[in-house]
Amino acid sequence: MSIGWFLLGSATWTASEYVLHRFVGHGPKRTVPSSLLARLTPSGLLAEFNREHLAHHADPMYFASTSSKLMAAVGLIPVVTGALAPFVGVRRAASFGVGLAATYGAYEFLHRRVHTHPPKNRYGRWLRKHHLGHHYESPRKNHGVTSPAWDIVFRTETKPERVRVMRKTAPAWLTDENGAVRPEYAADYEIRGGANGARTGATASSHAPAA
Repeated sequence: MSIGWFLLGSATWTASEYVLHRFVGHGPKRTVPSSLLARLTPSGLLAEFNREHLAHHADPMYFASTSSKLMAAVGLIPVVTGALAPFVGVRRAASFGVGLAATYGAYEFLHRRVHTHPPKNRYGRWLRKHHLGHHYESPRKNHGVTSPAWDIVFRTETKPERVRVMRKTAPAWLTDENGAVRPEYAADYEIRGGANGARTGATASSHAPAA
């Protein structure tokens, strides 16, 4: 294992995460091919990613199956190794592929937890506010899910003071039994889209940001 090439593969995934999210997930709508063989081509895989991403934005609790994600991560290793080995050698190519696949797997795990579990540390708090800001405030911003690095480079980072989350799709960890923002998250979030369409929740009256 080459640590340097593993880290390079890991860094390459963060760039891929940004590019795929910005230009494919939020790019023009693509048609998924009808045949299985066509779906396995690069254009077919990109169309599938586009379809899955649009479905996830329509319902933030929608995710492709875990088994398909694992298959994609494992499948990356031989593909990347085979493509790079003639140029950099098998050991370096395999290390790069493992780094790429491992970081992709970490991304999938962290992305799902943003929507299903509350934060446990400063990074978790940042991660959720950064990504939920993308979902609910600025879909053309914050394309990097696990890292802001490429958003900073390409000037697509935004830092909302408070994320206004739609009531009907709010993460379960964010709200209490009455549908209001839990007090520990009130500084970062508010709920909008009540019965009359007005902003509601624990922060709606006393903590709403200025217009």
